[in-house]
Amino acid sequence: MTRRLLLAAWFLLFALDASAQAIGRVLSAAGDVVATRGGREEALTAGSALFNGDIVRTGEQSSAQLRFTDEGVVALRSKSRFAVSDYRFNGSDDGISQATYRLLQGGIRTLTGLIGKTRRERYIMGTPLATVGIRGTAYTLVLCQQDCLDNDGSVAPDGAYGVVFDGRVSVTNDAGTVEFGAEEAFFVSDIRSLPQALLSRPGFLRDRLDARARREQRRDAMEARMQQQQQQQQQQQQQMGTRPPTDRPPPIADGRPVKAIGNPLAPVIVVADLRDTSGNVALVGVGLGAGASFAGVTEPAAFVDGGLGTVVELDATRGFLERFSFNGGNQSGSRQNAAVVDNGKSDGDGGAVWGRWEPGATVQVNGQPGTPSTGVHFFFGNLTPESAFVNVPSGATAVRYEYVGGPRPTDERGNAGQFLSGDLLINFVLRSLSGSIVYRIDTFTYTLPIPTGTQIVSGRGFAGFAVNQSGAGSWARVGGATGTLDRYAVTGLFLGSRAQGVGTTFATVDATSGRTAGVAVFRCVAASCR
Repeated sequence: MTRRLLLAAWFLLFALDASAQAIGRVLSAAGDVVATRGGREEALTAGSALFNGDIVRTGEQSSAQLRFTDEGVVALRSKSRFAVSDYRFNGSDDGISQATYRLLQGGIRTLTGLIGKTRRERYIMGTPLATVGIRGTAYTLVLCQQDCLDNDGSVAPDGAYGVVFDGRVSVTNDAGTVEFGAEEAFFVSDIRSLPQALLSRPGFLRDRLDARARREQRRDAMEARMQQQQQQQQQQQQQMGTRPPTDRPPPIADGRPVKAIGNPLAPVIVVADLRDTSGNVALVGVGLGAGASFAGVTEPAAFVDGGLGTVVELDATRGFLERFSFNGGNQSGSRQNAAVVDNGKSDGDGGAVWGRWEPGATVQVNGQPGTPSTGVHFFFGNLTPESAFVNVPSGATAVRYEYVGGPRPTDERGNAGQFLSGDLLINFVLRSLSGSIVYRIDTFTYTLPIPTGTQIVSGRGFAGFAVNQSGAGSWARVGGATGTLDRYAVTGLFLGSRAQGVGTTFATVDATSGRTAGVAVFRCVAASCR
């Protein structure tokens, strides 16, 4: 009897301890945000812990961003109630992971975490009218109770509305199950009516989709202008008796074309200021561009990405990049508590923040993990919109950009060097550039040319370029020895409302001079850029 009582007490204590463990944090809380917990209401602020059984409520003109331990994010609209019914995750796929939520009122936008990605059958989002299961990672869900305005300003019929941004979701109630794919909207009128597709999205579901449509229109206009510019360029070169250049975009560091920089247009949760308990800010989505560089054993790694599909987490106060995921997750990295050194910034429109993770940080490139001995160099800043390249101002045919700063370049032995010189010459009419980057580390001086005619190409709301060369560039060693680099890569993207800045990443791999990496930020010196 005593043994049974002890066992019962042990299991009770274990259950109480598990329920007391935080399962997530509040990233941001604006206005009236509270959690009902143990029959009492507790105010939530940025950094507050979340626990199993919490019911989070947002008031009038209030909102909240929640992040769970599996990296899932839930953004709550005003006048919403969201319950965490059963959440279990210990950091690995242990077979008992579970994420069961319930939207009781209002609306959410969510980016599912590791549970939803690896154990889709264990992810459930319940509502009074239907249950949502996932076959993807991002969607919006809104419950209307005479409080949603339709496109014409009228009150929308009561029910559950949703739109899928990535992958598929299954919507199930007493009438059956219907699946909806990316960019499809759906409606559930009551628990006994089959979920149905919507031919058009109500205004209260659009969120940022209107902005996306405008971006697509600007992109179409820019592509038409690019074709016109290429025709003019070919005509000019034919008149001069020169051979027209190929219009094939140069490869980026992993060999794919630059037009593949980043994900295709795939909306994710867009937040302007998410802070965790340490004050870190998580930025996900449009507006932010970033770059990272490091040197692998055989490949130079220099990447940039920005806009929708990019995930960047940073400490904005200290200027620290904490984690990044570029190009649909093909390149990612995490600081892993490595020290951040050589951090700095250039102020103003077109400026950037930069720094370097010291060795100990982890990266993945196309599924291959590593801990670069060069450390990981980074920069981030506000992107130049594509529209800035549609109407090029007169006199902007050749604009010079000069180096303004960046972390010291490093080699695989941990030596930190010095940036010696560098500039960019941008031809906005021909949408091309040229330039060079020169720096010294230990006894080697490196010169990385950006060939004349390197094309500026566009991707999902931003413009950039990439150079990936074999048997090009040069090194010179103290004492007179010189040689050609085995491989080097330089990538960049434009920063600022009028392309006042350019952030670049660069890396080299060479059998003689070793591996190096760095970041350089440039700024336009022409009066037309100010």
